[in-house]
Amino acid sequence: MNFKLLAIMMAFLGSLLPGLTIAQGERSSGVIGRMDNVEIRVFREDDLTTRGQLSADGTISMPLIGSVRIEGLTTDQAAASITRKLADGYLVKPEVSVSIEARIRKTVTVLGQAQRPGVFELPAHRQLTLVEAIGMAGGVTRIANGKKITLKHSGGNVQIINLSDITKGNGADVPLRDGDVITIPESLF
Repeated sequence: MNFKLLAIMMAFLGSLLPGLTIAQGERSSGVIGRMDNVEIRVFREDDLTTRGQLSADGTISMPLIGSVRIEGLTTDQAAASITRKLADGYLVKPEVSVSIEARIRKTVTVLGQAQRPGVFELPAHRQLTLVEAIGMAGGVTRIANGKKITLKHSGGNVQIINLSDITKGNGADVPLRDGDVITIPESLF
C-alpha cells in the first residue's frame, strides 16, 4: 500500500516538474533595467559567458573588455554594443547574445484619497504616467482634492500637480519613474 502512495506522489511530482523547469529557465528580452540580472553569451567563447546583476551605475563587468554600461538598452542593443567592443582588438566577428534572467521589480506608490491606494508595478516595456497610476488605483475618491496632488520623485524633488488640468487637456501628463510616490490629499470642503 505504501508503494502505491509513493508511486502516485512520484507521478504527481513528475507532472509538476516540467512546468517548474520552464519557469526557472525562462529568459526574456526587452529593455534592461537598473539592477536586472542578465546573461551574456559569446558564441564559441564559453570563457566569456557572463552572468550577474547590473551594478548601481547600470554596468556589468566582462572578461577582456571590463565594465560595460547596458542599462536602458534593449537586449539587442546591448549585444551590438558588446560585439563592437569585443571586435575592437579582441575577437574576429564575435557573436553575442544578451538575455534578462530576472527583472528587478519597479514600482510607484499611490497614497491618500484613491479608491484603492497601494504599490503598483511599472510596466517593463513602456513608461507609466501619473494619470494611468491613479487609474490603476481606481481613481480618486469623492472627497479628494485633485488640484493639489503631490508627486515625490525617488531623487527627492516634489511636484504639486492639478489632475483636472491634465484630464481636461490643459496640462501634460507626467511620466513616472521607479520609486515615485503619488499622494492625493483630502479636500477641505
